[in-house]
Amino acid sequence: MYKRILLITTIIIVAAILFWHFSAFQETFYKIVIPLEKYFKKNELLGFILFIFIAIASALLSPLTNAPLIPVAVALWGTTITMILLFGGWIIGDITAYYLGKQIGRPIIRYIISAERFDKGIEAIRKHTRFYMLLLLRIALPAELGYAFGVIRYHFGKYLFLTFLANIPFVFITTYASKAVLDGERLRFFGLLAVLGIILFGAMYFARNSQNKKRGLLNQK
Repeated sequence: MYKRILLITTIIIVAAILFWHFSAFQETFYKIVIPLEKYFKKNELLGFILFIFIAIASALLSPLTNAPLIPVAVALWGTTITMILLFGGWIIGDITAYYLGKQIGRPIIRYIISAERFDKGIEAIRKHTRFYMLLLLRIALPAELGYAFGVIRYHFGKYLFLTFLANIPFVFITTYASKAVLDGERLRFFGLLAVLGIILFGAMYFARNSQNKKRGLLNQK
């Protein structure tokens, strides 16, 4: 999990630096955006649907995998519409993951994502029942936990509420960080990225620390 986050973050930072310092990258970006803007002005609904489908697919794998497309969406539609589309797509994707886990079950899901990650997600949910702990897990392990909640048939209403809360910071930060890249606001970009890192690694740290404390108490007994 840590390696995956660091890899995606590194790619995002490198892409932002290249965009700021090399005009060729900016020219390439706008060569893509300008024709898309003209096309989607005539076919706006199609653009929204395509972006939502991409967001759904990313939610089934990892919410940050569609990060490179968010600046394009911001350039086309602005921050507000991008956040609405992104949030809606991720929620639909998370609901899909839940029902795939519930209906198809463990054997097939373990082929969709890493079997090790998935099994750890199942184990983590079963060990933690408190709402705040499940929220931390939902933030730290967004993709695999959607399936895992479905497999154990966790209450759907509670799962949806957890997912809603967990997605809010991701949507806000990724959208405004993308806008900061386009506007050349380096301090805001790195500040938002730092906040996202604190949220992710903080959630993972507290979840793991709580799990270790439980193991310690069980060993003492």
